[in-house]
Amino acid sequence: MHPFKKTLLAASLLLSVAAAQALDISGQNVPDKADVAGQALVLNGAGVRTKIVVDVYVAALYTAKRGNEANAVIRAAAPRRMELRMLREVSAATMHESFVDGLEDNVGKAGLKQYAAQLDALDRVFKEVKTVAKGDVIQLDFVPGQGTRVTVRGKSYPVIAGDDFASAMLSIWLGNDPVQDSLKSKLLGG
Repeated sequence: MHPFKKTLLAASLLLSVAAAQALDISGQNVPDKADVAGQALVLNGAGVRTKIVVDVYVAALYTAKRGNEANAVIRAAAPRRMELRMLREVSAATMHESFVDGLEDNVGKAGLKQYAAQLDALDRVFKEVKTVAKGDVIQLDFVPGQGTRVTVRGKSYPVIAGDDFASAMLSIWLGNDPVQDSLKSKLLGG
């Protein structure tokens, strides 16, 4: 084989190995794959959620296939996962409040009333969790036909029913008024 071809082949192999490895974002190891409801998902994108000047968590979005169109990802009839890797301690009340605020920004007050039962279920999860510490992982698995499964520190809680609620939850990060524009861009592969 010609030396140039060997070099090209070696370079392409190194790039493919590097692309298959997990990302390191703010000291958090973000896997490139996840499994939700028996379906293999790929990392769509990841970034840091910053509030004012404080890094709060690394968010990673996993989808059945990569997509950069927010509405298509939100409405996909396939499993998805939003994973939050905490970079600081946050009380459960603060986490719940931030989810409610993010939902309201994207579905309005009327939408919040529509999801009152689901928000109560989410509040019960966070009240049991009490607090999330640096290094804790929160997974929000969106399973079509079932709803949203919340897992905190490896413990799964009962599914919160409703595909519409699952899509509304994803709008916190990908909606028209996301928690952070730069994070939305990163989650969509930007």
